[in-house]
Amino acid sequence: MTLVYSETVHATAIIDPEAILAPDVQVGPYAIIEGAVRIGPGCVIEAHACLCGPLTMGRNNFVGHGAVIGKSPQHRGYRDEPTGVRIGDHNVFREFVTVHRGTVQGERVTMIGDHNLFMCNSHLGHDARVGDHCTVVNNALVAGHVTLGDSCILSGNTAVQQRVRVGRLAMLGGMGASSKDIPPFLLQQGYNCVTGLNLVGLRRAGVSNQAINALRQAYRILYREGRPISAALERIAGDLGEIAEVAEFLEFIRESKIGINPARSSDRENYEVQ
Repeated sequence: MTLVYSETVHATAIIDPEAILAPDVQVGPYAIIEGAVRIGPGCVIEAHACLCGPLTMGRNNFVGHGAVIGKSPQHRGYRDEPTGVRIGDHNVFREFVTVHRGTVQGERVTMIGDHNLFMCNSHLGHDARVGDHCTVVNNALVAGHVTLGDSCILSGNTAVQQRVRVGRLAMLGGMGASSKDIPPFLLQQGYNCVTGLNLVGLRRAGVSNQAINALRQAYRILYREGRPISAALERIAGDLGEIAEVAEFLEFIRESKIGINPARSSDRENYEVQ
């Protein structure tokens, strides 16, 4: 590796000759870019950050001080295979975020979409799949093979176990953890405990009142009427399946391989149809 200096790359940064940076990429002091790294226009790499290839990053991404993206996965079976990380556009990785590359046991690549925010000290494990507009708050831990749907939120100090899927506009509340899938539009708190709909997120996303009320009904059928899951899903499909958000909710649950969590029993009054 060699020291590189230009108007946008600090003299103390170390850039591998194999790396390709757009002309306007800004690289701060003591940053390290090693291996086959491709960085698109408008990106900012702050001081002491480390990017390791194979890594592809789109345009207008921000990598904060001390963040490490693309290092080898924390996997006992990893044998230095040339796996990688693929990142879209307009993502923010704040201070000391870590993102690990994929494994041959998985999809060989960790993938991140567009407009995501990873706050300080959060971690994204190998082979993860992240959609668009997700928020991963300080100290949140995302294990390998996890899938994060668009616009989901993992609050501070949360943990998501390997192979869990988090649905679109779902939220895992602070200090919570999940070892099972979190369906779209739901709020989960504590350990493996659904507590209702993510109403704030739904309204902020512009979901219609009709769809929200339909989701309320679906929630009640699934979690409050004591039916087996298969029977509840059949009832929801028959009564509400024409609503797009309900259809998405049903499809996610039907595709689950590890199951979903039960609901807390004390929140019933908050989820009746209005």
